Parts: sequence; C-alpha cells; structure tokens
Amino acid sequence: MVKKGEVVKKVAKKAATVLLGVLAGAANILFGGGGGMLAVPALQYGAEVDEKRAHASAIEVMLPLSVASAVAYTVRGVWDVTLGLTVSAGAVVGGAIGALLLKKVPKGGLSLIFYAVMVYAGIRFLV
Repeated sequence: MVKKGEVVKKVAKKAATVLLGVLAGAANILFGGGGGMLAVPALQYGAEVDEKRAHASAIEVMLPLSVASAVAYTVRGVWDVTLGLTVSAGAVVGGAIGALLLKKVPKGGLSLIFYAVMVYAGIRFLV
C-alpha cells in the first residue's frame, strides 16, 4: 500500500521539476540561452536522474526550448537567420563530438566540468 506521504513527496518533486522547466524556458528566451543550465540540475536533483542521463536528457529538453526561443526572436524581428544557421551547423558537429565524449567521461567528472563552466560563465558575466 502506498503511503500518503510518499505520494505527496512524488507530487512535490514533479511540481518542482515542472517549475524548473518553466524557469529554464524563461531563461532561454530572456537570455538567448542558459535553459540547459537549469534543466540539468532539475533532472539530476528534481527528477533524481543519474548524472549522464540528466545531461543527455537536457539536450532533449533544449530542442523545444530552442524552437520556442527562435520563434519568439523571429516574431520580435531580432533573429539573424544566416548567423543562426551558421552557428547551428557548428553546434551539430560539436554535439556529435560531445555525445562521443560523454561515454568516456568518468562518473562525477561530468558534473565537475559542468559546474566549473557555470561558475566561470557567471564570473565572466559579472566582470
């Protein structure tokens, strides 16, 4: 028999994960990126997904986020299509390389690299 407290805990975790998803979408549209920085911790800690699966699943989450961001920027008339497509081509190549490297990164190493990049980016934004 399922206890009431367990159900409440599961619902709260789902709600927190959805809220972080909303925040990831808002960050992506407001800042032109950054949604993945929120999606990874949401998946890893909110949804209790292991490290590598959280990073890989964040890519899945980023597709609709990126499409929504592109639509928002296009509607506002601030998207440079040529630049976007050029960078996208490079991103596809980088994504393929990253997928190959993901298999080789030891457990715990991925989070260390991810959070180091987040801290570096945060410092760069402040300076």
